[in-house]
Amino acid sequence: MSDESLCSRLSNPARPVFLLGDVPPGEGTPPGKCQQIADKFLHRSRVLASDGFIVYDIQDEPGRSDMERPFPFRRVMDSSTHAALLARSSGRECLVYKCVADPEFDLWLERARNDHGHSAINLVGRATSEGKYEGPTIAEAMEKVAATDEVHFGCVCIAERHTLEAAEA
Repeated sequence: MSDESLCSRLSNPARPVFLLGDVPPGEGTPPGKCQQIADKFLHRSRVLASDGFIVYDIQDEPGRSDMERPFPFRRVMDSSTHAALLARSSGRECLVYKCVADPEFDLWLERARNDHGHSAINLVGRATSEGKYEGPTIAEAMEKVAATDEVHFGCVCIAERHTLEAAEA
């Protein structure tokens, strides 16, 4: 394992970076069970060469489609909290996904950096340009993360959300 930080590895175009993705346990999962889930994921990942992990932030996206869900949406625990558990247990850094449609985004960013020690964040925009969302826009979130010491970020681009109609909204 390299002493080079995950952010340094991700920003080096001459070096491939291999990350394994995980979804946090369901919201309300007891801490002991969260540790068991993390340990199971880490045990399975030990046979794969990876530089670290991606921890996704799963959100309900009701305005994205008119289609009825085939099953009810189940909230998951905070991505930063789960990533901290994986990083502590494995010694590998995580790229933490965060949806910006969060009225407590500033507090989340502070906890992600100061309490959990994350330095690599991937911002995810709102589900749709329609409707009203709390929290910063993607541009505002980018400014907030850029102003945070020792935190680097990327963003997710979802093609269907970047149509001319969406850009004009």
